[in-house]
Amino acid sequence: MAALDCLRLDDLIILKINGSLTSEEIAQVEQPFAVLTAQPGVRIVVDLTNVEIVTTPALSMFIAAANHAKHSGGKLVFTQATPPVRDILHRLRLSAVLTTVPGLDDAIAQARA
Repeated sequence: MAALDCLRLDDLIILKINGSLTSEEIAQVEQPFAVLTAQPGVRIVVDLTNVEIVTTPALSMFIAAANHAKHSGGKLVFTQATPPVRDILHRLRLSAVLTTVPGLDDAIAQARA
């Protein structure tokens, strides 16, 4: 079962996604993720530590949020991807549209920059 935890820091939000982001399970996080990432100028770190797998709907959700952040003056940084998720992001060359960094501290610094 997928779940989304939200931690608000002074100037940014950390979203921790848990579970598999399959076509069936993404519905549990898609709407709250969209609401949080749709805020103009928002700075968000998406922690993927506990995401086991991502499928096309999840990748579409990530790309839409990253595009919105870019066009609204915000930042969206992904971090802590597990090996299977990191492999998918790499194979699909999504580093061209998604900002990814290996560590949470680095992601927070990147989101604040």
